[in-house]
Amino acid sequence: MPDELILFEKMQRGDTSALEYFFREYTDVLYYRALGFVKDNLAAEDIVQEVFIRFWQLRKNLKITDSVPGYLCKAVDHRCHNYLEHLKVKHRYEESQKWEEVMEEVSEDEEELNIMRERLKMFVDSLPEKCREIFILACIEGLKYKQVAEKLDVSVNTVKTQLKSAYSKLRAEFNENDLEIIVLLIFLGYM
Repeated sequence: MPDELILFEKMQRGDTSALEYFFREYTDVLYYRALGFVKDNLAAEDIVQEVFIRFWQLRKNLKITDSVPGYLCKAVDHRCHNYLEHLKVKHRYEESQKWEEVMEEVSEDEEELNIMRERLKMFVDSLPEKCREIFILACIEGLKYKQVAEKLDVSVNTVKTQLKSAYSKLRAEFNENDLEIIVLLIFLGYM
């Protein structure tokens, strides 16, 4: 039986020096492994620490027959996956909360929403013809750049340039709060 598996058996019986050995031997490798996944120093440190804490807490019930470092690497991978999933859920929740707040603000004042809708229509109407066509197809109808280019018989670069111009004018025309409502109007098709 390899030496590390013997040390693991000692750890299972409560030998903290065996845990200290694994910690000294593998902390750096596990940290860089975690960092490669989560791209956050503190999160990587926390993940490695959690893995070692659980390693100690579950020691009596663990069945490791091949490789202690292999087990630790899998445990880090699993924790990283959970961490990243948690971040995605948190981000989606925060985004949904933000949109709910905007929707509440907008629905509280239907008149303001109508004014904003009219301002958006006037803005779109004020764009030069080709720019307006591209903006409507790409932003309002949701076509991809290539689809817009094919439909209007222009290059993809022309689409990008015209949209860049429209976005610049949009940012100049509306303040930050108005832009959130504008994006919402476009996204929900209220134009």
